[in-house]
Amino acid sequence: MTAAADKAALTARLAGLTPQQRAALAARLSRKRQGPPPLVPRTGPRDTAPLGMDQERLWILDQLYPGTVTYTLGFGLRFVGEFHHEAFTEAVATVVRRHELLRSTVEVDGAQPRLRLHPDRGADLTFVDLSGGPAAEKELRRREFVRQQVRRPFDLSRDPVLRIGVADLGGDHQIVQTMPHSFTDQWSYVRLNRELLEAYRARLEGREPELPDLPVQFGDYAQWQRAYFETEYGERHRAFWRDYLADVPDVPLLPYDHPVETEDRLGRQHNFVLDKDTAAAFINRAKAARSTVANAMAAAYAALLYEESGERDILIGVPSVTRGQVAVRDLVGFLLTNVPLRIRLPENPTPNDFLAAAQAAGAAVAAHHETPFGEIVRTAAPERTAHGYPLLRTMLVHLDLAETVSYEVPGATVYANAVPEGISSMDVTVAWWHLGDLVYGRFEYRTALFEPETVDRLARRLLQLVELFATSPDTPLVNPAARARDTVAAAWREALGRDTAGPDDTFAASGGTPLLSARLARLLRGAGFDAGARDIEPGTTPAELTARLLARGNPLRPGTPPDAAVPGAVGVSEDHLERLFADASGAPVREVLPPTSQEDTS
Repeated sequence: MTAAADKAALTARLAGLTPQQRAALAARLSRKRQGPPPLVPRTGPRDTAPLGMDQERLWILDQLYPGTVTYTLGFGLRFVGEFHHEAFTEAVATVVRRHELLRSTVEVDGAQPRLRLHPDRGADLTFVDLSGGPAAEKELRRREFVRQQVRRPFDLSRDPVLRIGVADLGGDHQIVQTMPHSFTDQWSYVRLNRELLEAYRARLEGREPELPDLPVQFGDYAQWQRAYFETEYGERHRAFWRDYLADVPDVPLLPYDHPVETEDRLGRQHNFVLDKDTAAAFINRAKAARSTVANAMAAAYAALLYEESGERDILIGVPSVTRGQVAVRDLVGFLLTNVPLRIRLPENPTPNDFLAAAQAAGAAVAAHHETPFGEIVRTAAPERTAHGYPLLRTMLVHLDLAETVSYEVPGATVYANAVPEGISSMDVTVAWWHLGDLVYGRFEYRTALFEPETVDRLARRLLQLVELFATSPDTPLVNPAARARDTVAAAWREALGRDTAGPDDTFAASGGTPLLSARLARLLRGAGFDAGARDIEPGTTPAELTARLLARGNPLRPGTPPDAAVPGAVGVSEDHLERLFADASGAPVREVLPPTSQEDTS
């Protein structure tokens, strides 16, 4: 077709448009010429604003579990040395005055939730004196104080969204900051505490605090975000996720001990520490492969899920900050989304293959990593369930703490410490922290789904895989799930005297009898499986039999080794981690429990 003919055809199509269609086309072309909307302070009344798109998603989840702390996030600070109540109180007020979101609640206008600004609202700040009592019980008093703070739910329609409790322990102070997760994230806590401690320091030094400018407030960002995703730019992101997540397999990657049909979100943390030599080798290996440490950790976790499930198409969630706009870099708020990372592997993958696959997955989503997770879910349209998080069942978090761990203030050193909330919104979240040559982390898991022994085994195996990545990057990983399928097929062939065992062959059609079912069960028990003749019915296939046996445990997985076989320590206490953390950050060390104490069950 000639250019003239093309032009004529286009003219004919335009002539056939209705006035409404013409107006819509003109508006779309205008937006395309103008580019994305600029992020500037919103016009009109400032006392209300829309929720951010990711914030609204978490707010809705919070409404599903009223009176609970399922979507509450805590952060701890430890003051070692002098503490000045008045200066701290003024510093908190300074931070709250700067951030409108910290003075807001959520109201429902019709069916639409909105932020309502309360100009004179402050934080919920309380002080308690726990310095009395036996010195040997000091740690118990501190833990109970933390527990009380993080277990108090929020009513987002009326409560101050920043709650700070300060406990005087005698010689040092424990601070617990608690907020609804829909109002903050870990990166926001870092910014909040930088401002808080700078304002505290300035008050004691008799000067004005040096704080970053805030060109916009969170409500401005929320309005801009919604306008942006209504443009063709938003449609480009949705189109990417629609293609990227097409045909994503819906298979269990984790070795569940109990049925997943439960809404119980109670959680526990199982901590681990990587030994320094292995940590250094692993980080150097990531650099040699031109990979980030975060990417290498995703690759190692994918290797664990591969061993557990036998799947070569693995979906892991990773948090992604949504601070691409310079104006929001220093805001406090929920500026975070969850990005599904799809790691696709070749057959018999090596650690190098996992690294390459994780890098490819990260590169694929790089241009779309600020898409609100709700938009991703609606685009991918996975089947919804009340028992689990949509689309993702497991997350991986990595934080480099080099600039966020220790602060000097007049008369004291301040460092961050853990305040376990006792919940787990994901089935399993693996978190890594990296501070110099200290690499440590934890498995946070739903206690309704996993037994502690299973999580301990997973943590030990993960550390072994990190060592394997560092020392033997070209060694193919053994796939215990695939080995289990091969073992069942071999026993099937031997018991029935057949040359083949197709995954969908039935026992009866293969010549099976009750006597042969007993023989097959005996062969499977000899291989280590928990098998009985009742597991084998006339319609049973090798695939069904394998799945049934794997649900009871896989004897072909790498076993749980003794501590000496693990490059580090697993099951360490929060107190031991705090001592390591304090050592690495240069803070004074206090007496704590030994590293072999049981995990924190708060």
